[in-house]
Amino acid sequence: MVFTVCKSINSSDYQRGFTLIEVMIVIAIIGVLAAIAYPSYQQYVIKTKRTDMMSEMQNIATQIQSNKLAQGNYSNDVIIGLGGSYPAQGTALYQVTFTPDPLTSNWAIVATPVAGEQMANDGMLSLDYKGTKCRLSKCSTSSDWNE
Repeated sequence: MVFTVCKSINSSDYQRGFTLIEVMIVIAIIGVLAAIAYPSYQQYVIKTKRTDMMSEMQNIATQIQSNKLAQGNYSNDVIIGLGGSYPAQGTALYQVTFTPDPLTSNWAIVATPVAGEQMANDGMLSLDYKGTKCRLSKCSTSSDWNE
């Protein structure tokens, strides 16, 4: 009499994992999502840096008025230490200047993007003594800076 041993097939004997096709489908889906999300993220970063500069310009305007009150008149002494490259830490994205020179009561702050940097194509920003905010040659006195 011959006995044969039959091994029953059970699910623990199969290898578990993903097939190459499944992995490639997941990679393709991630690639499509990244292609859609990355440009939106870049625009968000640019808008955030622009907003930071706009806020900094408001701070500079406040400092100009504060210094004027302390000194009693407008002069270039009022703006010492307020111009130059911004942000002060890290890569400079804007160059801040003041007009007219010498400073008068009709002052304006101008932030020009630094060539070759991330904000180079974003356009110039300005803020004047009346609170007029300009971006890309569009000006208003509202709080939105024509974003």
